[in-house]
Amino acid sequence: MIDSGAGAPRRVWRSPAPSGDAPRAGAMESARSQVDARSGRAGQRPKWYLLYYLLAAFDVVTVLACLTLNHLVLQNYVNSVGKSREWANREDQYAHLAELARAVNAPGNDVFDSRDVDAESLQMRVSLDAFNALFDAARSEIERNIGAVEALPLLAAFDEILHAMHDMVAEAELIFTFFGTKQPDRAGERMATMDRKYANVNRALARLSGAVRSITQSHFDEQLRAATLLKQLEYLIVGLMILMIAGALYYGSRIYRAVRTADTERVRYIEELTRARAEADAASRAKSEFLAVMSHDIRTPLNTIFLTLDLLEDPRPDDDRRSYFAAARTSVQSLRRLIDDVLSLSRIEAGKVELESVPFDLHYLLHGLLAPHVRRAVKKGVPFTISIEPEVPRRVLGDPTRFGEIVANLADNAVKFTNAGSIEISVSLRPGEPRNPGDASRDTVPLRVAVRDTGIGIAPGQEQRIFEEFTQADVSTNRKFGGTGLGLAIARRLVGLLKGELGVFATPGGGSTFWINVDFAAGGHGPLAPQEGRRGGPENVLAGRRVLLVEDGVESRTLTAVMLGRMGVIVDIASNGQDAVVAAAVTAYDAILMDVAMPVMDGIEATRRIRERDGDEVPIIALTAQISGGTLEQCLKAGMDDHLAKPVTRDALAAALLRWIEPERATR
Repeated sequence: MIDSGAGAPRRVWRSPAPSGDAPRAGAMESARSQVDARSGRAGQRPKWYLLYYLLAAFDVVTVLACLTLNHLVLQNYVNSVGKSREWANREDQYAHLAELARAVNAPGNDVFDSRDVDAESLQMRVSLDAFNALFDAARSEIERNIGAVEALPLLAAFDEILHAMHDMVAEAELIFTFFGTKQPDRAGERMATMDRKYANVNRALARLSGAVRSITQSHFDEQLRAATLLKQLEYLIVGLMILMIAGALYYGSRIYRAVRTADTERVRYIEELTRARAEADAASRAKSEFLAVMSHDIRTPLNTIFLTLDLLEDPRPDDDRRSYFAAARTSVQSLRRLIDDVLSLSRIEAGKVELESVPFDLHYLLHGLLAPHVRRAVKKGVPFTISIEPEVPRRVLGDPTRFGEIVANLADNAVKFTNAGSIEISVSLRPGEPRNPGDASRDTVPLRVAVRDTGIGIAPGQEQRIFEEFTQADVSTNRKFGGTGLGLAIARRLVGLLKGELGVFATPGGGSTFWINVDFAAGGHGPLAPQEGRRGGPENVLAGRRVLLVEDGVESRTLTAVMLGRMGVIVDIASNGQDAVVAAAVTAYDAILMDVAMPVMDGIEATRRIRERDGDEVPIIALTAQISGGTLEQCLKAGMDDHLAKPVTRDALAAALLRWIEPERATR
């Protein structure tokens, strides 16, 4: 879990997938502007176009009027029903009050038959308590919910009922007293009086019901008047609709005439835009071809430089050449990182990045790709820890390449800007997001990766700027730490392609925490995708293996062969694809390192012919300086298993071979 701390600034970006039509769309928009400028009609419209805004206003007014009228009608209906139901409930309540009054009166009559004064007195008291409870509740409800004008006759009726009930109960108690003193004759004399008292109660209750009916009728009359007024408003809305339709017909006729008049001019515009589109497409193709040529021309000499540095590096501590080689290697790595970043950004902007969905070992991937960054941090004296919570599954389904590039960019930034303290990468499952564990095929792994460091931090207001292309927090940062500022921009674009989230919260001078949220699917079944290196020295596994190196460049071929030889690999060499096909037919190789651009026969065709032979499953690894223009996709489609982009290092070469060569295949 990540605690952002009190007051920590936070920014989150959801980056959409880049559009591949951006360069072409920009060129076409420029051409369209030029066409309008040449025609002298850009931005000019006849005044009758203002009718559109008038019609729009009429539309809004009409719709609002209809909605308002509908709301008022419904509200009137709801109020009417509500009032009717409310007063109907009160009438039911008052009817029940009359029944209780009858129950209070009954014991005074029944005692003449039962002669049981105690039982009848008790029955009257029980009924009277129920009557009083309902009476008090009904009166309180009137006082709370009814206005003073309407409540006045109702409260007067309640007072009359209360007085009449008091008299009736007093008369009943007098009858019970006479029966209790053995004077039934005197009790009988009070019978008629009690009936009159009860009649007074009924009259008071009747006046209460009459007041309720009078109020109900007044409410009904009020609702009827409101409905009549709303009905009259319908004529206004009908008038607005007639005006709107007439205006639309007039506007439509003017538009039709304008379209007919401008038909010839539109055809000319379309022709010019078509030519502009062709020019934009040609420019886009030229850009892609230029990037491919530049990549090849830069990566090929870089490959020679890397291999030369690996061969000449002497591990003796007393030799000053090690520091020189370290400086040279750092410079070359920076140059390669620049090229990789520029090309990655170009591929993303061109929409050439296609996400894959393959099962891979998440834990193994993270430890493998973070190992170089851990070594860099240790050399600076900065502890670098990797924390993966136990509930994070090992096997997931997704794009390990794009995910790995995001994490690597964040780790590279943390190491670059941290000179003291510590660096920690934590991997956990986001809380509160269900994983659908009942269906393994649709199980979601809501992953959260946080990269914390104690580096220079981020100044306030710079959180968004650092995610822009070619940008760091400030100019002095570029001078002090180097870099182009593309790493975070690429990470932001890739997170957008993965439909995830990327954010940062930081304290100036006290470090920062970059985090990403991304969802993977459950790992499913099937073989895992190839991942970075296995532990253990490559010489122990590769010794005695036979590898075919197919490379037309003399220097690169020679240095690569020497490097493989120092790993204990038995190397056969072919200078073009045709020789490689012949060599693979007569010798069983543990792996083939295949260049792509070669004379006589290129690597794509050579791989295709090798795969055409029945049962030939030798691992073929592309070793090429061409990584743009769909070259990698062509390699995999032709039957290659993996690829190494030049320039390569000793570790990268060994890791690629270790991915595909099993120990039991060694030739002893």
